[in-house]
Amino acid sequence: MLKKLTGLALVGAIALSVPVTAFAETAQGASSVVTKSSSFHPGKQLLVDKAQSLGITTDGKTNEQIKAEIKSADRLKADIQAAVLAQLQTKASKLGINSDGKTSKELRSALQAAALTKLQEKAAKVGVSTDSLTAKQLRAALAKAKEAKKVEQINKRAAKLGISTEGKTTEQVFAEVENALKVKWEKKAHKQ
Repeated sequence: MLKKLTGLALVGAIALSVPVTAFAETAQGASSVVTKSSSFHPGKQLLVDKAQSLGITTDGKTNEQIKAEIKSADRLKADIQAAVLAQLQTKASKLGINSDGKTSKELRSALQAAALTKLQEKAAKVGVSTDSLTAKQLRAALAKAKEAKKVEQINKRAAKLGISTEGKTTEQVFAEVENALKVKWEKKAHKQ
């Protein structure tokens, strides 16, 4: 009972203090309150905020002009999203991924998973370990393996032509192999 009475007393005190505060505010600065309420329009502010989030300038425009620009921006955004979805669906169908009823986000994740699987297959063919590697790491490992294979082929070619590879960079060995092959081809051309 005491709690109820205390609660009612607090509510009453709050209720009585609000009108007094509002009255004091209008009595002391009546002109400032009127200008604030006439310059602030919550509907206009919402339009301005939405327009600014879409990158539309609102200076000197009416509500109708802002609404029209927002509608056209929303239509453009929807068209772009539809085009992106169509493009993702095309890519998904090329990879054999079912795209029925999937959102752009779901399609992107499915395409990323398919790309990762494809990279893992390539890495397995080359002999690169794919355990817990990301797509970026797999690409780097594949590039490194490709470069190693290229170096190996150049070194084999150099050994076949009798060129020493010790202390030389791959580019230097490659240049020497090219020169040796040019000389060999020139000799062959002169013999005929």
